Amino acid sequence: MKKLLLFFAALLLCSLAHSQEAEENGKYAEFQLIPRFDFNPYFTPGQTGDGSSGFTFGNTSIYTLVEGAFSDHVAFTLSNHWAAMTVPGFEDTATLYRNTLYSNCNNWLDIAKFDFTFGNWTFTVGKDCLASGGFEYDDWDVDVDYILTGDKALIASNLWYNLPAYQWGASVGYSIGEHTNIALQMVTSPFGERPFASGLFSYSGKLNGNYGPFSNMWSASAIQRPDGGTEWLISLANRLEFADDFTFGFDWYNMADVYYDEDEAPIGLLDGNTFRASLEWAPEDAYYLKLAGNIYECGGALYDANVGAAFHYCPLDWLQLHTAAGWDFLGNTLSAMVGVKVNFTFLSL
Repeated sequence: MKKLLLFFAALLLCSLAHSQEAEENGKYAEFQLIPRFDFNPYFTPGQTGDGSSGFTFGNTSIYTLVEGAFSDHVAFTLSNHWAAMTVPGFEDTATLYRNTLYSNCNNWLDIAKFDFTFGNWTFTVGKDCLASGGFEYDDWDVDVDYILTGDKALIASNLWYNLPAYQWGASVGYSIGEHTNIALQMVTSPFGERPFASGLFSYSGKLNGNYGPFSNMWSASAIQRPDGGTEWLISLANRLEFADDFTFGFDWYNMADVYYDEDEAPIGLLDGNTFRASLEWAPEDAYYLKLAGNIYECGGALYDANVGAAFHYCPLDWLQLHTAAGWDFLGNTLSAMVGVKVNFTFLSL
């Protein structure tokens, strides 16, 4: 892992050394430090639940993001989160580093990839997000709002929260005109313990379209399991922009959740359906409101359902104040969150 870090550091220094020619040949580099703090209390009312309560620190972490290009044809991205707040029963910071050499859990290294673009073709190698899932996978983790009720997530889907989506491998994409992109990807499986050594992989096909007010993200993934089986994860995500400031989204996954072994390692997907609807309102850069709901079906019965809302206020370009609230229908649990995110740009060349 030290070799990997030194490799990326050398690449960044090389880019900086030639930054004076950036405007002429497409070279640039930007380093961002993005701390985020969330406080997330939850409560189960006594009349309908057991009266329990607690709190988490939600999406609290210290993130870094390095983006740049060596030319018009070669770009790189390195995204990390360096800390996880410790509360009883939840992952702590040390776990991020103990998990470094594993692929069936998240760790401090999220994305470490190179993109090679030639005409309509783009080739990507490194650690990247699994090419499956709805538009919620498009955002950087630091920008995703979710709130917890115990160990369940609201606003974000079960699959986004529970599936280790960052995996090592490669993909090839092709742009058809200005509005359609297709991609094929082969990466390590989120159900394999060790990248490559486990011999388990994920194979995905993805179609992205942007047609005026309508956009879509449709994908299919064959994900290998430790028992020799294969999970087929299908995602159909659609968005519609209207009235200038509003965006309606509807996503469907053919799976409801992730299931685990006795050691709490993910080993497969729970058959069922996820129906996810969202409505976003962004009248200007300083304000953003999102309503989102998830309904999960498994075996013909309701597995879970929740609804939530998140609001952002950005009084300055580098400062975001945010809050959220949600309700879990099966657990009869109310959850809320308040937080702050600060974006420091140290280098922009």
